[in-house]
Amino acid sequence: MLKRLEAAGRRALAKHGLSRFQPDHVLEKIPGSVRLNRILLMRWDAIGDMMVSLPLFRKVRELFPEAEIGIVVSKRNLPLLKHEEGFYAILYDSRPSIYLRSLIIARRFRPDVIVDTRMHYDSTTSFIYGVVSGATLRLSASNRDNRLPFSVRVPMPERKHHYAHLTKILLEGLGRNIDDSELDRKLRLSTEETEFADAFWREAGLSLRNKVIGVNISAGNPSRIWGTDHTAELCSFIVNTGNIPLVFFTPDDRCEAALISDAVPGTMVIPECSTVLHVAALVKDVKAMVTPDTALVHIAASYEIPVLGLFPQREGHMPLWYPWGVKHELIRTHTGRVEDISEQDVIAGYVKLLKGIPSHF
Repeated sequence: MLKRLEAAGRRALAKHGLSRFQPDHVLEKIPGSVRLNRILLMRWDAIGDMMVSLPLFRKVRELFPEAEIGIVVSKRNLPLLKHEEGFYAILYDSRPSIYLRSLIIARRFRPDVIVDTRMHYDSTTSFIYGVVSGATLRLSASNRDNRLPFSVRVPMPERKHHYAHLTKILLEGLGRNIDDSELDRKLRLSTEETEFADAFWREAGLSLRNKVIGVNISAGNPSRIWGTDHTAELCSFIVNTGNIPLVFFTPDDRCEAALISDAVPGTMVIPECSTVLHVAALVKDVKAMVTPDTALVHIAASYEIPVLGLFPQREGHMPLWYPWGVKHELIRTHTGRVEDISEQDVIAGYVKLLKGIPSHF
């Protein structure tokens, strides 16, 4: 239904002509002299996207202390802002009633500028929010098509960069330079989530905490799942080398996690987690994390947990979503399916990752 609404919106824009929204002059950067009282950031996608962007959104909040900072979020990534201060979240959802309500809220927020965080193409959704909200300035990256009339086009580097670096460049289009040398990257947790993790470690045995290797079996895209049999072999190797595998999974993969635990004595599974923040509270205390290309890559990296990432071969995807700013090893398949990565390659990557990590880590 939402797609039909957006399609109708695009047809209406085409019918009445995008020329009416075309600015007289397209800026590459908002002049520093322009006062921005309300900034609306578009981040209505996956958890991993928000995890990479959030440290830089915090920088925007720091650089514009007197401005109200709004973020258009999805139902998936909204929990990441639960314990954040200084952000006004506007929920974007596929249900038409919530979608229309969010446009009304954006209109009431009345931003001076809206920021389209899509780097390689113009987001129609972001543009619609910009038009409906009445934003004076609509900022986007200069990309391959520049098909929509954004009034600020930030020049982007041609060479491949990590998404975090591209986000930094994009947000500097607001008119302030961003120092990303010491970003605040850790996901905010409350006492409730940390006590949940502490209770798990007490029951498991606190002495295990420094020996546990997180092994994630779940991913939103089936092409990124490594497979139960592969994972069981890895867990067996981890146990035989003196560490303890802790299997992470989403509720849909509970049975697969149990099969691995039953097949490999010494393997643990995480307890039921009511939110992604509870998952993060467990991640922050593991020695290392083995995971396919999914949000746990970025959650682990935010806590400086070494990561062994399993990635499908997609040249357009790399190196945008590699583990960022943390010790890591990467295994990539040449077929586009993570399940085709061999157990030997993953075990070799695991051994290489753990070299140099102190046993008391």
